[in-house]
Amino acid sequence: MPLRLFLPFALAVAALCASCKPAAPALTPPTTGTATYEVRGILQKLDVARGKAVIAHDAIPGYMEAMTMEFSAADGALAALEPGDELAFRLTVTESRAWIDAVRKTGHITLPASAKPALEPLAPGAVLPDCALVDQHDQAIRLRDFPGRALAFTFIFTRCPLPTFCPLMNRHFADVQRELGSDDTRTNWQLLSISLDPAYDTPERLAKYAESYQPNERHWRFATGTDADIEKLGAAFGLTVARNGGQTEHNLRTVVVDAAGRVQKVFVGNEWTAEELIADLRRAMAVKP
Repeated sequence: MPLRLFLPFALAVAALCASCKPAAPALTPPTTGTATYEVRGILQKLDVARGKAVIAHDAIPGYMEAMTMEFSAADGALAALEPGDELAFRLTVTESRAWIDAVRKTGHITLPASAKPALEPLAPGAVLPDCALVDQHDQAIRLRDFPGRALAFTFIFTRCPLPTFCPLMNRHFADVQRELGSDDTRTNWQLLSISLDPAYDTPERLAKYAESYQPNERHWRFATGTDADIEKLGAAFGLTVARNGGQTEHNLRTVVVDAAGRVQKVFVGNEWTAEELIADLRRAMAVKP
């Protein structure tokens, strides 16, 4: 075949063969309600026994801005890692779960020294400290505005999409509302979801965010306040919030206060259930003011 005819023919065959190659696997698996993301970040803290890693990660386009979060890891995913390791990993998210795997170390940095030391958290029996807040309708409230009621409050922020963090706290509260709302024998209970991102979570944004949880506002309100007031309140219970540029690092605390205004229980992290919170609130409601 003459060269002038062969070259177009060869290019056409090459293009056809390329189109026959298997496509690269899609980023999002076909399973409904499941998505995967390729993420990069720096390991801050590590708990291999619990399979937990706190990672300051880059922005995840279309899902989450850069922030620092605690992730659950698949078995063996955290082996041979240490704080300061630069990582590439896969994040898998369903409607109710999230975990990382395929973790690769890509480098290492020296982490800066820890910030100010944590305060000693309030113990059960301590008087609840007051805090000025505004609810999702921009109405002023204070933590001590609920005398004679059992109070449970947790810390969330609307830009937190990870289903095992802020959304899980609110799902638990929705379950509590459903259960306690069906019991007419005791109605002296109150739930508060308090934003730890006041600069962004205006009352208007909180009101929009709250719609998906359908709170009965007689018993469940969403609230915000000033950075200083909310961080001071959270610190009293071991909540830590750190803002580094565009990143937000926080842990989780949920507090139960009895009808006499004293701390009854502090749930640490996210490994508690709505049933446990309901049981504690029932005990808290029975306390004489």
